[in-house]
Amino acid sequence: MGCPRARLHHDEPHPDPYAVYARMRADHGPVIPVELEPGVHGWMVTDYTTLITWCRDTIAFGHDARLWKDFREGRVPPDSALLPMMAPRTNALFTDGAEHTRYRKAITDAFHPVGVEQLTRITEQHANGLIDTFCEKGAADALNEYARALPLLVMNDLFGFDEEQGNRFVSAMRDLWSGVDVEKADAESERVLSEVLSAKHRQPADDVTTRLIQHRSALSDEEVIMQLLLAVGTANEPVAHLIGTGVRALLEDPSVNGVPTRAYLSEVIDQVLWRDPPITNYPVIYPRVDVSLEGGGVIEAGSPVLLAFAAANRFYLEENAEQLLDTANRAHVAWGVGDHRCPVRDEATTIAAIALRTLFSRLPDLRGAVPNDRMRWRLTTLFWVPVDLPVYFTPTPPPNRPLAAAEGTPCPPSDSSRETSTPKRPGSGNRGRSSLSSFLARWTRGS
Repeated sequence: MGCPRARLHHDEPHPDPYAVYARMRADHGPVIPVELEPGVHGWMVTDYTTLITWCRDTIAFGHDARLWKDFREGRVPPDSALLPMMAPRTNALFTDGAEHTRYRKAITDAFHPVGVEQLTRITEQHANGLIDTFCEKGAADALNEYARALPLLVMNDLFGFDEEQGNRFVSAMRDLWSGVDVEKADAESERVLSEVLSAKHRQPADDVTTRLIQHRSALSDEEVIMQLLLAVGTANEPVAHLIGTGVRALLEDPSVNGVPTRAYLSEVIDQVLWRDPPITNYPVIYPRVDVSLEGGGVIEAGSPVLLAFAAANRFYLEENAEQLLDTANRAHVAWGVGDHRCPVRDEATTIAAIALRTLFSRLPDLRGAVPNDRMRWRLTTLFWVPVDLPVYFTPTPPPNRPLAAAEGTPCPPSDSSRETSTPKRPGSGNRGRSSLSSFLARWTRGS
């Protein structure tokens, strides 16, 4: 190889991740030889057309991590931080063909009964609970105190976790994403899910976990755990990133004054999915045969190829700005391509839209505390995320009224009063702070 491999893992926060990727493309072209971690090599595709072509070519490429040659032949250390996100697993993201279809069908069927009304109600409840933890302070970290905590709370409800299970699970997820003792965190997350499954076998409920257990595809308990890990482990950071980027986009727009309309929120989310997608260098595909590159070079069969959705979107947008400027074009690859495209992308964008509308409804004079050129990003092999997102607003006490039911309310929620006499679901509590919300508020602040 003529040039050294590009290093994806950075120890220090960086002011502009896209500048890093632009330099990589200038040095290597759109398909970049990369170092995933010291001694572990792979490739990254940043070209929009190539990425789509390879994702749709199920003959030459597969998602099955058992194709990973270095892992298969024992050249990846057993304590590698990559393994929780890249080692073979029996779930919809890491399999192909009939096996993938079986898992994907189970996931989509399990989420299908989760309607807009239920998702709106749950998301509003937890969004308001999180805002209650900082609304009196006049300042907050909108990423770590809000965007990162909210998807986990929503997923915990949808999956039927109790408070103690939720506390343990989010702690394990935090360590996994942070790369802290990943082997222990991975084991703890699976242990919690195993306990949840045992409880659902004894007492089935109207939740995603029970529906996976009872699905006609007859998943084993291990397979159910793997689908749950996939849904939470790969959904939380992208949804959190989408919420955080949406907050920044709204703060940067001088035309936003108070609560953004539903129509405008939809436009903002579409623009964010083009300009700054929530999924960065994940998932991974593997060539089944050697692949020759234009200009020389060969990707050997079994080499991991990271799908750089964010870079591919951004550079394609920049190269075709005149054709795509201010259009409603949704041909982005923000949620993936082909058979492995995110099966719950509608739910993800719904949660993000509700999160944004609730935040700006509660704190209408929200403003950024740090200009964009002073933002810092944490770049890892598979993801990049801002370090924080500090905001200011007028301090206001939490309202002492119950959360409105979302009956008949399309996503995002309306501007009407949240007061309601509609009975709440058992276990939903009131608009006050739940113990899990309080735990997450402390957790995101590092206390």
